[in-house]
Amino acid sequence: MKGARVFLVNLFLLIGVAMPSEDLERGNILKIFEKFLKGSASEEELSVIKEVASKVEVKPPLYLKEYALGLIEENRGNKEEALKHFLRSIELKPDYNPSYFRFNELIRSVDNPGRYREKITHIVKNRFTEPPPVIIANSDKKYVFLVEKMSQYLLVYKGKKLIALYPVTTGQGWGDKWVEGDKKTPEGLYFFTRFIPPSQLPAMYGGIAVVLNYPNPVDKLLGKGGSGIWLHGSNEEDREKIPFSTRGCVVADNESLRDALKFIRLDNTLVGIYKTIPEKLESENVLEVLNRWKESWENKDLEGYISFYSKNFKWKRGGLREWKRYKKRVILGKKYIKVNMKDITVLAFSKGNEATYYLVEFLQEYESDSYRDRGLKRLYLVKEGSNINSIKILYEGFIYGGNR
Repeated sequence: MKGARVFLVNLFLLIGVAMPSEDLERGNILKIFEKFLKGSASEEELSVIKEVASKVEVKPPLYLKEYALGLIEENRGNKEEALKHFLRSIELKPDYNPSYFRFNELIRSVDNPGRYREKITHIVKNRFTEPPPVIIANSDKKYVFLVEKMSQYLLVYKGKKLIALYPVTTGQGWGDKWVEGDKKTPEGLYFFTRFIPPSQLPAMYGGIAVVLNYPNPVDKLLGKGGSGIWLHGSNEEDREKIPFSTRGCVVADNESLRDALKFIRLDNTLVGIYKTIPEKLESENVLEVLNRWKESWENKDLEGYISFYSKNFKWKRGGLREWKRYKKRVILGKKYIKVNMKDITVLAFSKGNEATYYLVEFLQEYESDSYRDRGLKRLYLVKEGSNINSIKILYEGFIYGGNR
């Protein structure tokens, strides 16, 4: 009798162990995957997951395998191991967004994050030694600053040569800025408008701040809100090593920013801020557009000249109609016009592989029978169609004297 009782208990235990989980009974495959990510799935549940996965015929590339392994380790709380996998994924595909974002999110919470930053710095430097296609043209005398939110780096180019890079931190919100207070760093093309004197800065800015022209004319056309976007320092040690932690500004450590200041001129430095700086880009021949615009101006072809301006063009005295009225007087009243463009910079903006708008800067030398001037010209060019004739001037600004 005793032997029979022992047999029944053992049989009950065996049946209990072999019984499927409640999630299997309910067919809750998502819950089973969640348990797998947490490392708590049973052997039977793992078998089900393996069978489901076997039906997927796509063979993932190695960088995605490393990314997936990183996600698993992150979900299980193994942050150091997750970072190693994300770093390998970035090494295999240096422009892969998700690995950068997970990497930058995790290094906040591990000891000695600097050792990981050093490895990322090496990868980013190699990736951008060749100039990205967003720098369409740039004089050897001029600088371009590119900020990539994905990798959290500021790149400095002189002409098309990478001369410096600095780790930075951007907004707590990962996306593009749209409204005041969303704590997001805007994505677009900008220029510096002024240096703020250290005496006017609270201590948190580290005594260094340069203002960007956000919202730019394209931002305003799109209805973006907010203001007060700066490149600034910090009084916190290693502030730049805390990714995605600002209220929308781009923040660098004071030592880096003091070094970068020697490249910043209010009439000589354009700034592009991107989620990801594209490695390939479809763009229009902006230099050809500029030359045709210049020729129509020199030829006193008023209708041809005005055709280069956007229907949304704005200036200090109104819109396109007022601009045409003004130009009719100043162009047609001249016996001759000559325009020279020097040191041209053309920067493109894109959120994918196709340019959406451009910022142009050059030294303009103007001469006519009754007037001459010299100064810095800036143009924002937008696309209002699908061919080269659809590139239109949305904004035109001029600084007398310029940088020469």
